[in-house]
Amino acid sequence: MKMENKMFSNNRKISGRQIRRLLFFDLAGLSTLLLPPLLSQTAGKNGIFCIFLALLPAYGVVLLIRKTSSRMVAGFPDYIRQTKGKVMEKVLLILCGASGIVLAGFVLDTVSRLITTQLLKGESYWLVSLLILILGAYGMAGGMEGRARIYEVLFWPLLIPLILMLVLACRDVNVDYWTPVFFCSGKDMVFGTLLVFLFYLPVFFLLFLVPYEKNYMQGIAVANRTLFLTALLNAAIYLITLGIFGEASLREMKRPVITLMSMIRLPGGFFERQDAFMVAIWFFALYALLNSSMFYGTESIKSLIGKKGNKRYVLLVFFLTFLVSAAFYKGGVMEW
Repeated sequence: MKMENKMFSNNRKISGRQIRRLLFFDLAGLSTLLLPPLLSQTAGKNGIFCIFLALLPAYGVVLLIRKTSSRMVAGFPDYIRQTKGKVMEKVLLILCGASGIVLAGFVLDTVSRLITTQLLKGESYWLVSLLILILGAYGMAGGMEGRARIYEVLFWPLLIPLILMLVLACRDVNVDYWTPVFFCSGKDMVFGTLLVFLFYLPVFFLLFLVPYEKNYMQGIAVANRTLFLTALLNAAIYLITLGIFGEASLREMKRPVITLMSMIRLPGGFFERQDAFMVAIWFFALYALLNSSMFYGTESIKSLIGKKGNKRYVLLVFFLTFLVSAAFYKGGVMEW
């Protein structure tokens, strides 16, 4: 009987390893795809330093979460209501909900453009976007535990091919393209660092994971290591793309890491379209972030309204995410 109760108590809970892998996809998917040209436009060759400097404010966010999470085992909304009052609770929930929905809309626009330009060329953007959004809503229906288990399994099958391709790409790197450094202004360095920090901000949503953790300190324990691993991957991709394309070309490219994957030739030439497989890696990573941001947006709205039920909130976030994505697309924010 004790064994059965123990097993039952672990239902709907996620382990530290699952948190680490899910958080890694949330952090790395969008940043590795978009940061190289953005950093080249802002900090130039010094962008490599911005990647690691941005860890300092990100670690500050984790420290803040660490100080509060030990006192909010019941969840972030309850903690804010008990310590700051109902008004502050509603303000923070509105901000969190809006942030989750805007992020979900941006990710949906990004992955839809990626698919329609790389995998399904000429296909309707709106149809692809709608299908991905439906898939995202379906993923949310599996709950946090289901999504965590899926990405726990997918972690190495997705990461190992990426590492292999980056290692093969090192053969064509011209290290002269990495220098000179420290020739940009302090303002550009600060702007580049803040830019990278924006891509690290999904770590803030760890606050919403507390009720789902087997041990409420697990998420905090793995967050710093996951941030550092993400920074290492971003640094490797930035140095490789900079060393192959050069600063001037990198500034003009929209998705240099995908272009890089199409240029690499595997030994033996047995796999001619490995770029399509690599696009699939970014699709799964961006899909994980889409799921997460929609989930956190739903949780925020649910806590804000305070009524039971789940389908109505999922449908609301579904609709709002689609509107935000359409706004990004029509506004030409990401002209690929």
